[in-house]
Amino acid sequence: LVNEWNNKAHEITGYPKEEVLGKNLVQVYITKEFRASVKQVLDDAFKGLETANFEFALFTKDNKRVEVLLNATTRRDVPGAIIGMIGVGQDITEKRRLMEQEALLFQAQAANDAKSQFLATMSHEMRTPLNVIMGMNDLITETLLSAEQRTFAEQVKTSAESLLILINDILDLTKVEAGKLELVTVDFDIRQVMEDAIESVASKALGKGLEICSYIAPEIRTDVIGDPDRLRQILLNLLSNGIKFTKEGQVYLLIEEEEETASHHAFRFKVHDSGIGITADGQKKLFSRFSQVDSSTTRTYGGTGLGLAISKQFAELMDGTMGVQSEVGTGSNFWFTGVFKKILRPTNVFPVPMLLIPKVREGSPLTVLLKAENETLRLLLTRYLEALGIDAESVNSLPKAVHALESNPGKFDMLFFCPSMKAFDGAVSAPSSSVSDYGAKNDPTIRSSSIDLHHAMTVLKSRAHLWPKLETIIMCPIKCLSHASGYRDLHRCSILSRPVRLSALHDAVVACVMRIRNETPGCHSLAPKPAVLNQQTQDAEKPKGRSWRILVAISDMKQRMVLRAIIARQQLHGEQHQCVLAGSGKETIEKLVLEDAGWNHDCLIFDTNFKDHTQQDIVRYVRDREAQALFNKNKNTPLVLIAAI
Repeated sequence: LVNEWNNKAHEITGYPKEEVLGKNLVQVYITKEFRASVKQVLDDAFKGLETANFEFALFTKDNKRVEVLLNATTRRDVPGAIIGMIGVGQDITEKRRLMEQEALLFQAQAANDAKSQFLATMSHEMRTPLNVIMGMNDLITETLLSAEQRTFAEQVKTSAESLLILINDILDLTKVEAGKLELVTVDFDIRQVMEDAIESVASKALGKGLEICSYIAPEIRTDVIGDPDRLRQILLNLLSNGIKFTKEGQVYLLIEEEEETASHHAFRFKVHDSGIGITADGQKKLFSRFSQVDSSTTRTYGGTGLGLAISKQFAELMDGTMGVQSEVGTGSNFWFTGVFKKILRPTNVFPVPMLLIPKVREGSPLTVLLKAENETLRLLLTRYLEALGIDAESVNSLPKAVHALESNPGKFDMLFFCPSMKAFDGAVSAPSSSVSDYGAKNDPTIRSSSIDLHHAMTVLKSRAHLWPKLETIIMCPIKCLSHASGYRDLHRCSILSRPVRLSALHDAVVACVMRIRNETPGCHSLAPKPAVLNQQTQDAEKPKGRSWRILVAISDMKQRMVLRAIIARQQLHGEQHQCVLAGSGKETIEKLVLEDAGWNHDCLIFDTNFKDHTQQDIVRYVRDREAQALFNKNKNTPLVLIAAI
């Protein structure tokens, strides 16, 4: 029976002292499930056995469950005889709740880690056969196929690329969730990353008839320290989305410097499109994983809703954030920010000087007439030209360009001509009903503002005698360079692919300026090597050399076959390579033989999946023996490591 009841006991149970004294504690106040065990603890205390840290539950006066930690101690008189028991109880309800939450958290974390590990493993396992499918399919497309077979192969390629993007997104997601995604820190140029990203998606945009371009002010310093691959991944995701959801118009990328400190640069990246736009409710879902604006979007355009969520997390890893402004029917503006470290130079080392254009004549800048139908392209090119110190005047149609040239004889040194993307859809524009606007009467060769390249060049050819010193640069969409092949011999005409890099634009202008200054007319193509129009001429000019003997050491047999087939189709200086295969680390080392003149293979391509030897073992084996050899160290064999990221 209870004969003592302090204030803390009252606070825990809600029962006052007068209600408890003389009552049987176990039978009245202890819940049924714990009565036997609590009675046993109290009985042991009456026998002289002490019990510490016994937990049980009881219900308070207002019927709330309370978790109690009980310590029971025998109570004795002065001679030592047992006269009762002292029970000290502590309310551990909150502590128990926190412990249970922590246990649940650990369980959830363990389940999440297991899920992430499973997804990461599955992603890697899926990429291996997918790479084989894509490689074999590429080899098939290089063979003679019927139109139907080529259509099937292209569908396989498109589907495989979509699946690969999904797998890579899932792999990135698992890394982010597991906290294992770390940004690298290397020196790189933001302008180059921007131009590379634009070039990567240019064919897709131009194939839909969209204009695509980019701009970052030439005077902004863009050499920084950070992770160029993750930055490129964000840009490619935003640009690809812009192209996907835009049927006509343009997609363009702008980069602005937000802030500069003594040690860091902060940039804002903006991707604009003239696509379908997004509702206010839809914008709230954009950056959630596996979320689309609505189900019809997935059915119409595809996608999983992972790209933007991952891109936003990448931006946050760069100490930035991501957002969007959009209206239905007018397009979207996706933006994100990023902070990058400065490349600190010694005080006596100066940054690379700005691109400068040589003077054509003393006292006056170079004067350029720019013709571009797309307003965004026209504005960005004008800003680039003005930044290079050029006096630029722009028009949006060929008739206006011809009018400007004829109305101002000798005013312009150069003509920048950007054929409209409409020019390459196979349609022929109808003759204009009015010829007086063109500055040349009764000329049926002059067409409307949507005139294609061939009609435009016919006009320029017919008037070349009127502007004998005018330099012309055709900025032809990179996917349509073959359309410009017939004009490579045009007097003072150069061909430049677009989207254009700032350095290529500068070099093209400088080449024209030098011809003007030296009075040496000629025709020079300034398109990048991948876009050379006459491939046979290019191949004929290649120097001849010996074939390479390449050792391909890859654990997966199917991937070995694909790589061997790809190498067999590649030619170095017009000669076929010889490919030797190895499927294990041991076999690789056995087939690598060091001879007096060097290794018996010119190149080693190997992966990281050998069970018997690591890639470090193979590299160490090769380099240690090269260090001990007597042959010329310039003959060290190249090592190419293939690794999943």
